Amino acid sequence: MPSGSLARTQESLLWTNRINGSFVSLAYGPLDPTKSPLFMLSCFNGMNIAVLDVRTEIADAKPGTPLTIELTAGGLTSPIEAEATRDEADGVIFGEASDIEVKPILDVLRLPGLLTVKVGETSAILSDQGRAKAVGQFSEACQLD
Repeated sequence: MPSGSLARTQESLLWTNRINGSFVSLAYGPLDPTKSPLFMLSCFNGMNIAVLDVRTEIADAKPGTPLTIELTAGGLTSPIEAEATRDEADGVIFGEASDIEVKPILDVLRLPGLLTVKVGETSAILSDQGRAKAVGQFSEACQLD
């Protein structure tokens, strides 16, 4: 994978959402459940907490290093304070924001057009195909909006 790119090759990435009791997720990634999505917004209704994960290797970052995840669509940008986190299963260091406000993120995700996700110097453009439907379903189920 080229440095500075979140692009994944040989995979179809799709917007999906899942509801399991009080847990609701919105993801952009492969349908294969054994693979981590590139983008995942999780809503834990029972605990009143939302978490955003952007799964990309962050070179030279150590777990706990503060960083900003920026989401941009339709001319609106939502910066989210996050930190570098290590995936214990594969050792990858990625961006995670915990106990965040969902509304500013959904405000960006609801806008039509491509979504730009930036973590540090790494960025990607995510398709908007299927995003409106998945965001709508997530918004209905997540009680934190």
